[in-house]
Amino acid sequence: MAGRSLSRERSPVAILLDPARDIPLGERDIRVEDFLNDKIQTTFDLGDLESLIASVETQKQQLEEQLQHAQSELRQAKAASANRTSLMLEQTQEFERQQSNVQKRLMIVTSSDTPEEATRKLKVPMEKLRKVELAEAYVEMLKDVEDLRMEARKHLPADPKEALKPYTQLKELAMSLQELQEPAEGAAVHLVNFVESTTNSLWMEMKKIMTDEFESVLLKMTWPDQSIEPSREWSDSFEKLLDLQAPEIVAAREPLILLPMNVLAKNFIQQFRYHFFSDKPTNHPHYLLNHISEWFLGTVAKWEDYLRLNVGPVLAAHFRGSYLAGNSLYVDPVAAFITALLPILKEKIDTLVEAVSNEPQYLSQLIAQLMRFDDAVRVKFNYDAGNIEYGWKGMTWDVLDTWFERWLEVEKDFALERYHEIMKSPDSGVIDYDSSAPGKTKATYGASRVTELIMTVTMQYNKVRRFSHKIRFLISIQAEILDLYWGRLKDSLDVYQTITSTVGRAVHGVTKEQQQALEGVKRLETLCKVFGSAEHLISMMKDWRNEEFFVDLWEHLQDRAKGTRIEDNLAGDMSYTEVKDATSDAVGSEEEGSVFDKTIETYQNLRSKAEELIVSSLRKSFPINFKQYITKPQWTTIGDLPQSSSSFIVVTAELDQPLQALKQDMTFLRRTLADAAFRRLWRAPLDTLEDMLFRDVLLSQDFTTLGAARFMQDVAAIQGVIDSCYGPKARLGVPKLSEAAALLNLPLEAEDGQMDLRDARQEIFGDSQQAADALVTLGVNHLTVGEARLVLAKRVEINSE
Repeated sequence: MAGRSLSRERSPVAILLDPARDIPLGERDIRVEDFLNDKIQTTFDLGDLESLIASVETQKQQLEEQLQHAQSELRQAKAASANRTSLMLEQTQEFERQQSNVQKRLMIVTSSDTPEEATRKLKVPMEKLRKVELAEAYVEMLKDVEDLRMEARKHLPADPKEALKPYTQLKELAMSLQELQEPAEGAAVHLVNFVESTTNSLWMEMKKIMTDEFESVLLKMTWPDQSIEPSREWSDSFEKLLDLQAPEIVAAREPLILLPMNVLAKNFIQQFRYHFFSDKPTNHPHYLLNHISEWFLGTVAKWEDYLRLNVGPVLAAHFRGSYLAGNSLYVDPVAAFITALLPILKEKIDTLVEAVSNEPQYLSQLIAQLMRFDDAVRVKFNYDAGNIEYGWKGMTWDVLDTWFERWLEVEKDFALERYHEIMKSPDSGVIDYDSSAPGKTKATYGASRVTELIMTVTMQYNKVRRFSHKIRFLISIQAEILDLYWGRLKDSLDVYQTITSTVGRAVHGVTKEQQQALEGVKRLETLCKVFGSAEHLISMMKDWRNEEFFVDLWEHLQDRAKGTRIEDNLAGDMSYTEVKDATSDAVGSEEEGSVFDKTIETYQNLRSKAEELIVSSLRKSFPINFKQYITKPQWTTIGDLPQSSSSFIVVTAELDQPLQALKQDMTFLRRTLADAAFRRLWRAPLDTLEDMLFRDVLLSQDFTTLGAARFMQDVAAIQGVIDSCYGPKARLGVPKLSEAAALLNLPLEAEDGQMDLRDARQEIFGDSQQAADALVTLGVNHLTVGEARLVLAKRVEINSE
């Protein structure tokens, strides 16, 4: 054991390994051999043998010192651990002894048999002790509150900035107590309320001290008097009030009345109360804002120059370098003066609205006056209430917060009443030929008045600033009126179809008077009233959607829609779907649109239906009107053509009535419809007329020279009626029939190298190219070769050869 210990001390490796036991003998030899081979490689290295041995001895000594140090630290750690364990045991035993002593004392003091019973008996006095300590803390806090209050008052009115320091501490204390009360489940209610009320009363007292000082200065200078310039004392008092109000100004989130401006406005507020809150005639509610607006705008305008000259520099100097230096509410004396006067105005307006809320006419006038007043204040005095981006919201904003639904109801009743008056008017369904210039579609008087009504409603709410209110007006009043009028026009078409259809007459029954009302031009008049009225409303709505008011409304709607889920409300209590169904399918998309898209679409469908019925009526009239002309005339009459130009062929007698009917229809439609609509509506009916005469007259009869001449004269008469109503350059008529009549009228013997009937027959009945060339020579552009051959075959002189 001794030898092993000596070995361990000599070699630090022995800390980990025992050379005699843990390192094999062969490995020990190898290590020594490797060391010697590394250090002594040549005979010259033997000269360094002594230094090598010294180095090894030094390393050995260092390792042994490290070992001794580690052993020392280990012994100290074991000793400290033993001491700590002993100390903890002693402390535990001491605690148990003390606890036992306390329990024994409690049992003795309370005459109890067990510690639990003693603790239970001491609970009540301990609670009383806690309350006494709490009351002591409350008293100390109350003393601190009173000290802060007295400290603040001590500095007034001389130094309001110093007075703000203790007041600020008191305010922060009140706020911290409020914050701490919630996690404490509402504890110390009376203390919290007392501190808060003390803070508020101190603030009111501080303001009163300073305002009283400023009022005394104003009293000396006989305010209000524009002839007296403010003194140094005036400026100092003004500045002190601004200094005192600094915390309020910093914390303000709404337009704030500056304390000195409130004092300056006091006399004017008293004047306002005298005129509009007393028994003076100007206080009658039916005067509305007539006198109030005049007084307010006049007073501000009267004092504008004085305020800018005397108050402006003081405000500018006080807020110079502050972030409020660009806020008109604090640097513009006129804006500050207006802000000071607005509360009394709001009080009066609230009273007025309440007084006339059950008198629709006066309520409507009052809201309109309010919006005009707001605009006048904004424009005349550039008042924005400190909101550079959006401007002053106006008195109307607050009124409509409470009274919008009632106002909307009143305006809707007025609008619907006016609409029904328009519809009941005797001339409501009469076409107004003066409503537009010649060549434009004419609407009815009713349509023009409905348009005016919609524009009037727009004027009622176009100055409203809240988006949801604008949309409600649009959908609840304007869109509803347009829907009602659309329904009335649709009913007119439905009645027309019922009377003119066989099934409708059989199912519903039609009176003789109803049938007579749709005979002749009257049938077209009935349809044109719908067509023209729908066209007028469509045109107006397209114009409205380009107006700034409705463009802004649409853009605002799109902005809201893109940030709103479909299941949520989009405008006030109106859902996303409700607004979209009433305005446009483009709501919430990137597509272009307008708030009138849906309404325009319904009117366009109605217009298209009316147009279809007009075309159908015209086409159906031709077989009836031309029935006699198709069946009675004989075209094989033999006779000579007139020899002189002064003589002419009389139009077939059976064509007189159809021509007259055609002229009446065309004249009426020419006067009622726009040029483009007239051409569009007549193109298909004239094609029908042309096909009917071509098929049922020209191709169904044989013609002599005289008959062909008479038929050509008839076709010319038809084309003449068309040209007389619209002009020969309209490219409207029966060109195919005219060419067929001319081809049928080719002379038997041509003059001046012209093609005669027989030559034409030979050419046209030749090969296709020959026939086509012949038609070009004859100036025939609308007839096919086959049709030309059929036409030529109808000449008796050709068939008899």
